[in-house]
Amino acid sequence: MQQEQPSSECEGYHIIKYLGKGAYAVVKLGQKGHELVAIKFLKIQNEQQRPKIIQKLQQEVQILQQLNNNKHPRIIQLIKYSDNLTYKKKNGQIVNKIGMILEFGEKGTMIWYLLSLKRFDEQTSRFYFRQLMTALVYMKGLNICHLDLNPDNIVFDSDFNLKIAGFGFSKQANGLIDDFFGGTPSYVAPEIWDRIAYDGSKVDVFAAAQILFAMITGCFAFNNCKEQLYNLIKQNDYAQFWNIQNKQHQTLFPQGFPDDFKDLINRMFDPDFNRRITPEECLQHPWTMGVEAKLNQIQDQFNNVQERINQLQKQQEEEYQRQQQMRRDQERAEK
Repeated sequence: MQQEQPSSECEGYHIIKYLGKGAYAVVKLGQKGHELVAIKFLKIQNEQQRPKIIQKLQQEVQILQQLNNNKHPRIIQLIKYSDNLTYKKKNGQIVNKIGMILEFGEKGTMIWYLLSLKRFDEQTSRFYFRQLMTALVYMKGLNICHLDLNPDNIVFDSDFNLKIAGFGFSKQANGLIDDFFGGTPSYVAPEIWDRIAYDGSKVDVFAAAQILFAMITGCFAFNNCKEQLYNLIKQNDYAQFWNIQNKQHQTLFPQGFPDDFKDLINRMFDPDFNRRITPEECLQHPWTMGVEAKLNQIQDQFNNVQERINQLQKQQEEEYQRQQQMRRDQERAEK
C-alpha cells in the first residue's frame, strides 16, 4: 500500500489515510510493516474536556477487554490504548493523543456495500443477520450492549465476515439503563426517545431490525420512530404499516414481503421492549433459519464493487482533508 510522503506516525504506525469519524473520535489507518490497524483518536476541543475524554476511553477499553477475553470472531479486537499515544506529525512535531489501536476491518464498513449495491439479496442479508445476532447473544451473556449499532459500526474482515466495532457508547449493566439517551436517530428505539429506563440488549435488537430492513430493501423502515409510519406499529396497525411498505417496495417484492420476514421485523420493532424479541429468539426465528448465502458467493459479489467503494472512500477522505485545511486556515486567521 502506498504511503503518504512524508507521513504522520503513531506508536510506530505510519498513518496511511482517514477512515471515518464519529461524534467524539476520528479513525485513521495505520501501517507497520505488513500489519494494518485502525487507530481511533478521541477528540479534545479544549483541555477542560480531557478528564471526560479519558474517562470515555477507559469505559470503551473496559468493554472491549471483556468482549475480547474469548476473542469472539464477530467483535473487533483491541490491540493497544493510551491517554498518551505518541504521535509524530508530518512536520516532525511530536504530540500526545488519547486513543486506541484496533484490529482493522480490511474490507471496510457495511455502509459502503449498501451504498454501492443498493441492497443485499435475502440470502446474503440472512448470512449477516445471523452473524450479527450471534455477536449480540455473546454480548448479552456479558451484560454488554452496544447502543449505537448501525452499518457504519459494522466492518468486514479480509474474508467479508462481519465484525462489530464502534463501542464508544456501549455499557455494561445488570439491569435497566437510565443514564444514557443517545445513539444514531434512525436506529434509536422508542424507549430512548421517551427517556425511560431501558434494556440495552433490546435497544440493540431494535437497531438490528433497522439494519436488517436496510439490507433487504436498501431503505430504512422509517427515518426514526417519531414518524407516523412507526406510529402505525405503536397503534398495533401492522397491516397498514406493511401495506405501505409493500407499495414502496413493490418492484422488489411483487407479491409483498414474506410473512416470516414481516413477523420477525414486527417482533424486533415492538414498541414495548418487554415484549420485544431477544437476540436468542431472533436466531431461532423461522426467517433466520432459512437458506443463507455461501461466503464464497458473497466474496464474488462484494469484490466486484471494490473499485466503486474505493472511489467513495477517496471522496470521503478528500472531503475530510478539505475540512481540516479550512479549520487550520481559520485557526491561523484568528491568531
